[in-house]
Amino acid sequence: MKQIIMVIALLVSTIAIAQQQNQQNANGEELQLSLKDAVSNAINYSKILQTSKQDVEIYKEKVRETRSTGLPQVNATLTGTTYFGKELNLGGMPIKMDNALTLNATASYTLSLQQLAAVKVSKIAATIYETTDESNILDIKANATDTYYALLVFKRTIDILQQNLADMEDIQKHTQYAFNAGVCEQTDVDQISINVSQLKNTIISTERNYEVTKRLLVLQMGLPISTRINPTANLDDMIIDSTVAQMDSSNFDITQNPTYKQVAKSVEINEATLKMQKRAFVPTLTAQYQYSHPFTGGFMNFDHVGNLILNIPIFDGLGRQSRVKQARLEVAKSETNLSLIRDNLLQNEEQYRFELNSAIEAYLLQKENLDVAKRVLENYRNKYNQGVLSSLDLTQANSNYLMAETSYANASLTLLQAHTKLSKLYNNFEY
Repeated sequence: MKQIIMVIALLVSTIAIAQQQNQQNANGEELQLSLKDAVSNAINYSKILQTSKQDVEIYKEKVRETRSTGLPQVNATLTGTTYFGKELNLGGMPIKMDNALTLNATASYTLSLQQLAAVKVSKIAATIYETTDESNILDIKANATDTYYALLVFKRTIDILQQNLADMEDIQKHTQYAFNAGVCEQTDVDQISINVSQLKNTIISTERNYEVTKRLLVLQMGLPISTRINPTANLDDMIIDSTVAQMDSSNFDITQNPTYKQVAKSVEINEATLKMQKRAFVPTLTAQYQYSHPFTGGFMNFDHVGNLILNIPIFDGLGRQSRVKQARLEVAKSETNLSLIRDNLLQNEEQYRFELNSAIEAYLLQKENLDVAKRVLENYRNKYNQGVLSSLDLTQANSNYLMAETSYANASLTLLQAHTKLSKLYNNFEY
């Protein structure tokens, strides 16, 4: 009942979100999207996640199938028999064999320790699919987060470029007026014009990349490709949050990593499989009861028959011994893999933390360089307006400023992506 209620609630929320998005698209409105909304949509509508959840349900049914083989089995048959009018000669006495219609019902139960171990193996195997589902969720979160961060960087870059273009166009007008008044030369006007043209081309290219990245996020969220979105978060706020999160001194809990969980479960499976193969040497006990009821005819019929069968394995050509050895080797192999995964994850944690620290240092350096470039550009603009600086010096200062903005944007994105890698490794995304 709880599962039904959860499914209904999910369907209702999904329909409500879809209706809201369709209404916004119909009205030509943009879907205002926070990072949390982007990740939630990516998880709710991911087709990869839907198939992985279906795999979980399929394997749960396989567990039930395996468990059912250890339950009592009941079968019934209805048999019609004809002897084609033949007679049975018994001590010189002919006995006519009549046609018969007989109902047979059989109930049996086998007590097998190997079967109990097989149920345990299938249960553990089902949890691996659940861990795979968790790993897919982490991948979806990381991909959607990085794409959202890229959108914020593009959005900020476009805003900066457009503001810079407006300033340069204003300077271009003043330069043209000065040239018309005979105060400056044609080369000054040309130099500013070239700078303005380059800015326009850069804006067009950046806007194109921005739209392509928007479409990528729309696809990751499983929304119609025509959906228009607008990221609402602030890039600087994202960076502050990531920097503060990096300072958290909590230890890395490797047991929460999905990759480690999967390999650890494989160790459990192999250990349970080894026990199952060992129990193949244990006798099995089967109890049977058969009821037979002849509707017509019948010969030498017994209504109730019971059997108690003890099956004692003795020799099967060393097959059981070989399977036990194989299972024991699989256990050793999976334990080695688990140790290797542990070493790799610990190494990755150290590497990712180093990358994050380096990204923070690079970001702070580029932020300082950007502040310097802004001050220099503002100073040069004032001097140019006063007529004490050439257009070549101004355009060079403007180029230096734009390069500083580009470096700052790249450093910001690198910082955020480094934080995403560490969050994914920790299995700890917070929005």
